[in-house]
Amino acid sequence: MPRRPIPTLIVAAIALLVTAAPALAQAKKLQIGGYAMVGSINFAAAQSFDAVLGDSSGTLFGGGGRVGLPWFDLFVDLGAWRFTNDGERVLRANGSLFKLGIPVTITITPIELTGGWQFHGRRGIWRHVTPYVGAGLSSYSYHETSTFATTSEDADDRFSGYHLVGGAEVKVLKWLGVAGEVAWTTIPDALGTAGISKEFGETDLGGTSFRLKITVGQ
Repeated sequence: MPRRPIPTLIVAAIALLVTAAPALAQAKKLQIGGYAMVGSINFAAAQSFDAVLGDSSGTLFGGGGRVGLPWFDLFVDLGAWRFTNDGERVLRANGSLFKLGIPVTITITPIELTGGWQFHGRRGIWRHVTPYVGAGLSSYSYHETSTFATTSEDADDRFSGYHLVGGAEVKVLKWLGVAGEVAWTTIPDALGTAGISKEFGETDLGGTSFRLKITVGQ
């Protein structure tokens, strides 16, 4: 299949954050920070991933940056993460799965652009806790390779979708924090055109992920 381009909006956002960061840093009340991330994702196409990889969930690693805007506690976040795992190609016939003995590696690398709202203004011990919610665009790179496969059998595509996220950050120091969040993503029509996902009728490459972040910055 032809490789799909990254959505224009995400490309523009990346360019804007890179070129505007020095000027933004001088803006009143603007907060700029970054984070490293580790977590777990439960795929919506549970049967397909379980058949090939032996599990419908897996570990993800990533990172990104966040800009807290000086208006109404709004923020913009740009992040990326990666999931990769090894499995085995399978065939489904008469309702039964058969292992084909052909190793396969699946790698998924999303880019996520999120806009949201932070809930500041708490008092006492809660002043160190900042809940937040957000929504945005997701661009998933899906790469599938296997031993002895031809170019047409491997997959190297990009698909677009949407996500919702909610979580809270706890400040350990003024410039260091820990955040936990839950994200739900839908990437429709990315699967289901061939292979085991077609057999199961699963088309969504998204899922629900749980993430732990180490944050730095204001």
